Amino acid sequence: MDGIIKSITEAESKAAQIKAEALDKSAQIAAQAEERSAEIGKLSQAECKTLREKSIKSAYDEAQRKYDETLAEKRAEASVYAEKCLKKADKQINDIVRRVTGGSR
Repeated sequence: MDGIIKSITEAESKAAQIKAEALDKSAQIAAQAEERSAEIGKLSQAECKTLREKSIKSAYDEAQRKYDETLAEKRAEASVYAEKCLKKADKQINDIVRRVTGGSR
């Protein structure tokens, strides 16, 4: 009977030791997972920041390109309009110059 009790006591002791080792191992794994999670979080933040900056730069460049394109189109339109106005004014200008230099009204 003493042998059975001793065997049970040893088994309980071994089970307690195994449980303690398992708890230690699980704590280590949890700590490592927490550290890795923090690392992944930092990497993700850096990637998001880079992506955000890249997206903003791309949007700015696209807006600048469209602005320059529109500005060039409108300048061309304004130039054509100014030419038309000057052509229409040529007759009146020549008439005024003729009157001033010729002395007639």
